[in-house]
This record gives sequence, structure tokens and C-alpha cells, in this order.
Amino acid sequence: MVAQSRRTVRSWALWTLTVPAFAVVVLVDLGAIGYAAHAVTDRPSWRGLNVVFALTVSALISVEGARRVESRRRRGGALHKDLAPAWMIAAAVILHPALAILVAVLLRIWWRIRAGKCIPYRWAFSTAVHVLAVGAAHSVFVSARHLTGDSGLGLVVSMVGAAVAYVATDTLLCGLAISLIIPGSSRRETVGGLDDLCTDATAATLGCLLAAACLISPWFAFVAIPITLTAQRALLLGQLETEAQTDPKTSLTRVDWWRRRTDQMLRTSRNQHESMAVLLIDIDHFKQVNDRHGHLVGDEALRAVATILRSAIRAKDVIGRFGGEEFVIALPDTGIDEATVTADRLRNAVANSPLAAMCAGVLDDPDLDPDTFHLTVSIGVAVYPNDGATVDDLLLRADRAMYAAKAAGRNRVRLAADTVALPRITQLPEPAEPLAGAQRPVR
Repeated sequence: MVAQSRRTVRSWALWTLTVPAFAVVVLVDLGAIGYAAHAVTDRPSWRGLNVVFALTVSALISVEGARRVESRRRRGGALHKDLAPAWMIAAAVILHPALAILVAVLLRIWWRIRAGKCIPYRWAFSTAVHVLAVGAAHSVFVSARHLTGDSGLGLVVSMVGAAVAYVATDTLLCGLAISLIIPGSSRRETVGGLDDLCTDATAATLGCLLAAACLISPWFAFVAIPITLTAQRALLLGQLETEAQTDPKTSLTRVDWWRRRTDQMLRTSRNQHESMAVLLIDIDHFKQVNDRHGHLVGDEALRAVATILRSAIRAKDVIGRFGGEEFVIALPDTGIDEATVTADRLRNAVANSPLAAMCAGVLDDPDLDPDTFHLTVSIGVAVYPNDGATVDDLLLRADRAMYAAKAAGRNRVRLAADTVALPRITQLPEPAEPLAGAQRPVR
């Protein structure tokens, strides 16, 4: 029994983290535990449980009512934010920290029950972040009240300050953890983009209004339920727009959207007499990953490689999933020399990345050794105008060069200029599209 327990502990995904990531996760957890313990011991009485009940129950009703909308939104990317913090912000403003922490913990426990399988250390870390965010919001609110007094404007300023403190604490701690757990994450993946900022602002505003209403009567919390349900559906619009052009497995652009965007870039390059490069990238021996470790590990590895590639290119470059384990990148204003350097940098980035740590969510496979689990890529490079005049031409030449890289031993970069030229095809037949990603087998 003891040996089995030790093996279970050693298999925890927490141990796959890098030292900085492990330190941040543990320190945040310990900080939250310490703050919660201090808040509980500092609580003079437990009056206010009716407010805890009203906020918790109304929050749960709202979350359950929006579950279908949220399940649709959760498929749209790695970073996900919702309106649940509104109730925690309200609790931080009107309750003693111990009771506010109770609201946050109850909501997190319910999320854990409804979510089913999850990574324990990530759930614990997320809960700890909410606890610390509640503490930051309450401290800012109390300090601001001392400065602004008891006027109506002072109360508004104090609530807004508390809401900003909560959102800032949550965003910064989660962003720091994501950047350490998933090396190479972009700013959007760590702290979010404009849509996430709007979600945070909506939650913060609703939290302030909810707190003001609950100061009159805690039962006003139930009035906020239809408001949040409507807001959740409004947030879905941006998600639907993103889904239309995003591959759900890798969060990269879909190949059809990539082709349209690349065609626009190519016309610009033609008008400005500039070069443009296309890279076609294929993961080596990817089928062996699926066969040996299963498709869950394969999907995680695919996402990890996509993250590495996206983080290693310029903001103006366009990357997409071409199909299966293939990716395609358009590099505007890029000649053959710069394209070769970029391709080799991407190849090295994948070969030298800690993929096992990035796939921590599925590291329950004993054969998935962090010291030996590595992947490589083969890359074909084609450059306008020498290798083709259209996107289809460039894809054909890059595809041929990529297979030449595989034939040469894999984990290599090959140029279309070094391979036998194909007959120039100015336009591929629309119905056939032999290189379209949708027709490539997805493994």
C-alpha cells in the first residue's frame, strides 16, 4: 500500500513542471493557505452567512444556467474567462475576508465536481489565485474607504479599486504560471486579448453593481442571474467568430482562412516587388506517438508543437494547421536567406523544447519519460517569385521540399530551389485541391 502511494505521488503532473513553474505554483498555494488561515483566526464572528448563501446560490444558478453557452466557449482556446468572478468581487467588498474566501472556495469546489476529470495541481492553483485575489480586492477596498470617506462617490471609487485589484491579481498570477508551464506562450495566451479584457471588465462592473445591491439586501444577488445569463450569451458572439477561423485542436488558423490571408499577402508582395516565403512543416514519426502513447498524448503534443511554432515567428507572419500533423507559415517580406534561417530556428525550437512538461495534462502514461519524449520536424521552404507565382505554386514546391527533407533523414530543412522543379501550375482545379488540409488524413 505504501509503495503504491509513493508511485501515485511520483506520477503527479506537478513533478513534471520546471523548477520556476513549480516554485510559483507552490508559493501561490502556500500564500493562499496562509492568508485564509489568518482571515479565519481574525474573524470575530460568523455573522453574514446569509450573504454567503445568497451569493453562492445565485452564482451557482447562473453558472448552471449558462453551462451550455460556456461549454461552447471553452472549446475556443486555451485561455478562458467567464463572469464567475463577479460574485467573488462582490463578496470581497461586502464580507469579511474569511467569508469572502468561503464563497470563492465553495464556487471552486462546485466547479471541480461538475468538471469531472481535471489536473489536481491546476485546480488547487486556480483556487489559490482566487483566494489571493479576494484578499487583494478586500485590502484595496478597505484602504480606499479610509482615504475617500463614506461619501457615495468614495464608495464607488473603492468598489472599482477592489474590482481592478481582483482582476489584476488573477490575470498576473495566472499569466505568470502559464508562461512558465508552457514555455514560449504568447502574450495573448498568458494574459489574454481584447475579448478577455472585455470579459474582465464586464465581470468587474457586474461585481461592483452586485455589491452595491447586496448592501441593501443580500437577496438582490438573485436579480443578477438573468443579467449574467444574457451577458454570457453576448460573449458567445466573439467566440463564434473566432471558431470560424480557428482550428479547435491547435488554436491555429484553419487552412482555408490561412490561404485567403496568404493570398492577400502575396498580392501585396507582388505589387511592392517584395519576396514572400512559405514554410510547410511536418512532425516526424508522429504516427508513432499516437500508436505508442495514444491519441490524447498525440493531441497534447500537437498543441505543444503549435505553441512552439507560433511563439517563434513574427507578429506579421501567418501560421495555420495544414492538416494532420502538418503546419504552414507565410512569411511576408522574406527572401530565401531569411526564410532558411527562420526555418532552421523553428526546427531547433521544436527539437530542444521540453515537450513532456508541456503535455503535463496527460502524463499518466509510464512510458512518457520527460527525459526522452522529444519530437522533431521536417520543413520545406518555397519563396516567391522564384519558386512560384501563386499560393498553390508555393505550396506544391514547399511540399516537395518537405518530403525531400524527410527523405534526407528528417529533422532537416530543404529549399524548393534545391529540388527538381515541378511544372508551373498557375491555378489548381478548385474541386480537387490535392494539397488542401481538409483532405489530408488527420492522425
